[in-house]
Amino acid sequence: MAERNEDHHLQVLKESEVLLQAKRAELEKLKSQVTSQQQEMAVLDRQLGHKKEELHLLQGSMVQAKADLQEALRLGETEVTEKCNHIREVKSLLEELSFQKGELNVQISERKTQLTLIKQEIEKEEENLQVVLRQMSKHKTAFLQ
Repeated sequence: MAERNEDHHLQVLKESEVLLQAKRAELEKLKSQVTSQQQEMAVLDRQLGHKKEELHLLQGSMVQAKADLQEALRLGETEVTEKCNHIREVKSLLEELSFQKGELNVQISERKTQLTLIKQEIEKEEENLQVVLRQMSKHKTAFLQ
């Protein structure tokens, strides 16, 4: 009976040792997993740091780009205002020139009319001179005969 008890204790001890080794192997496996996950966490932390740095740089870049765009917009608006003022000035000048052109056309028309009248007068005077010259020639011829 003592031998049986002893065998039973030995059997329990062996089973306990097998169980203990299984638990140790499982513990080692878990330790290995924890180490692996810690390494992954370290890699992810570094990546997160890089991403945060990239984000910070991008935000700074966006702020600068926004400031540049606002400056370009301000300059564009100023240029548009200047162009509109220039267009108004040019329109005003065109209206003034158009009015002056109308006045000049009236003067030209009047001068043409005057010129036509003068030409007609010259033609009449030339005809009169021809008549006088013919008469003088007749008188001269008659006087010489």
